[in-house]
Amino acid sequence: MQWLIPVGTAAWAIWTWAHDHALERERERAKMAALYVNPFLSACEDLQSRIYKILELSGLEVLRERYPDGAYAEETLYLIVRYFGWLAVVNRYGPYTQDPVVIRHATAVRRAFATTNSELTVGPFNFFLPEQRALGKIVMHSEETGEHGLEIDTISFYDFKQKLAQPPLSDSTSVQQSIAALRTAEDPRHMSGWERLAGAQNQLVDLLSYLEAQEGFNLFQGERKKCWRPKKRSTQVASRSPKSVATASVAAHSGQD
Repeated sequence: MQWLIPVGTAAWAIWTWAHDHALERERERAKMAALYVNPFLSACEDLQSRIYKILELSGLEVLRERYPDGAYAEETLYLIVRYFGWLAVVNRYGPYTQDPVVIRHATAVRRAFATTNSELTVGPFNFFLPEQRALGKIVMHSEETGEHGLEIDTISFYDFKQKLAQPPLSDSTSVQQSIAALRTAEDPRHMSGWERLAGAQNQLVDLLSYLEAQEGFNLFQGERKKCWRPKKRSTQVASRSPKSVATASVAAHSGQD
């Protein structure tokens, strides 16, 4: 029986080490969430909510009543830029740096703002990837705190408004076009570049659903809705001649492959 004593002692030591190690991982995970994940979730939620209200709920009318000086345009741009900033942080720090689902949806949001084609020309809400990174850096700053050491946060909206009046933001065509589009739009669905906003909002909803499931809490009670987006025409059908389309239709009805 004497040999059981050292074996039991060793087993207890191993269990204690594993338990302490698990607690340390939980504390580190909670710290990462507080520093990076939660602010990123808030940035995603604020942006998707603003876009949905503008495009689907006549939000521009409400915003113009609240901000008769037109500052709602700068505030909306701030929400976009703040998302760029926190995205860069989450891509570098925290528990989702290599998560394929987060990467896929976050990349799709970035592409929505960066996309240009024959139907969606360069204009409002069109920020190419290098400018997205630059804009994100402008609104981020770090400071020393007693609890977590060096913490990253965004500047306030009021500080951002001051930066808008100065280079490089005052010289940015995409920034000024986006502000002008929001201020002058009579119908959001006729606002230049609205398709980019709708595409980004759709991906943000999916990203939030995934992250909230992973984190175990929701920022929004209920089911988020996505902005309506026009269906893309099939390039294959569009490129075919009327004769080939008619032939394909006959073949389909006759059971041909």
